Amino acid sequence: MLFKTYTASSEREALFLAKEELGDEVMILELRRDRPKDAVDGNGQQVILKVGVPPRSMNRGGAPSSVNEWESLRPGAPKSGLVKSLPSRDEAAAAELFLLRKQLRSMKAQLRKARSCPFLEPFDFCFNLLTETGTPDHIAEMLVLRAEEQLVGMSNAGPVSRDEALVELKRQISYLFPHRPVKQSRRKQEVVVVVGPSGAGKTSLTTKLASHQDVYRNRRVGIISTDIFRAGANAGLKSIGKILSVPIIEARQVDDLSRAIKNLAKCDVILVDTPGRSPLSKGSLPDLQTQLAVLQPTETLLVLSANMALEELWLFIGLYQGIHPSSLVVTKLDETSKPGKVLGLVDDNGLPLRYVTAGRAVPHSLAIEVGPAVLKRLPLTTMGD
Repeated sequence: MLFKTYTASSEREALFLAKEELGDEVMILELRRDRPKDAVDGNGQQVILKVGVPPRSMNRGGAPSSVNEWESLRPGAPKSGLVKSLPSRDEAAAAELFLLRKQLRSMKAQLRKARSCPFLEPFDFCFNLLTETGTPDHIAEMLVLRAEEQLVGMSNAGPVSRDEALVELKRQISYLFPHRPVKQSRRKQEVVVVVGPSGAGKTSLTTKLASHQDVYRNRRVGIISTDIFRAGANAGLKSIGKILSVPIIEARQVDDLSRAIKNLAKCDVILVDTPGRSPLSKGSLPDLQTQLAVLQPTETLLVLSANMALEELWLFIGLYQGIHPSSLVVTKLDETSKPGKVLGLVDDNGLPLRYVTAGRAVPHSLAIEVGPAVLKRLPLTTMGD
């Protein structure tokens, strides 16, 4: 996306200049009024307009117009020279998404520093608590503003204490996790595919889903393992399968998937544990798409670990968009000192957060009610202040 700033005497004139140069598809990112330092008091007010243009609209002014040019902007791409191979459309879109979010976070941070009315106590305390736990600044500001509006508003109530502010803040956070009833598939047999990078905890999640009595209730569950890359993965899965009395079938090749599904015809739900390979590795996503084409899943769970950096989580979500995951699962909440990053994932990526896990206990470390589970990990307290 191309970013450009225009200065004019009115909003209408600034927008006219932007559309004249960049076309009608400009998006307004920021609009503010300012007065030049050399202007006489009360005169010379100007309008500053910042706009962005999607890549498809860029055809003039030297902006990137080809996939090759966008590839050069992707994190880790060579700084100079020709790109050896064209990225897929999904990879180019993910790189663009990564850059846009970085720009947006920078803009949000600058806007907060420029606030003429910063948060007063106790809301500044709440904001600092959130950001210290890894919550992105713009999410923390949004939540605190909502809490402030509820407690202060237009009422004539007395001063708000920190405890009162924290109670309201937790309530606002809970609204990020609305209850979403599970949509029942019209198909007699559900096929749930678990995908994600290596080390995300997919196999562990698969066993927890199969054994948790509140997930699939009294339905018969079977497991297909396609993980042929990790040594000992299937051995551990089979051991747990015997304990749980859950049938487990290996599918070492794509051709084995149809046979495996037929062998589990008596199961109401089939969980498919896929290989853990980085979406940045060449061929990993096309291989996964081939498996999904055969499996025709009713649900695809994208599993990511909470111990990853927030920027990497955003990037991986973008890379996996090409396989159309239906919901997100965040694992290993007990292994991060910044659990607030989950709030950024919920608000920013558009995928519903289906489950979270914290710990290795099967199945008790799997949380179905994700809101309370995330809140439990956020140290939102006045103790030690």
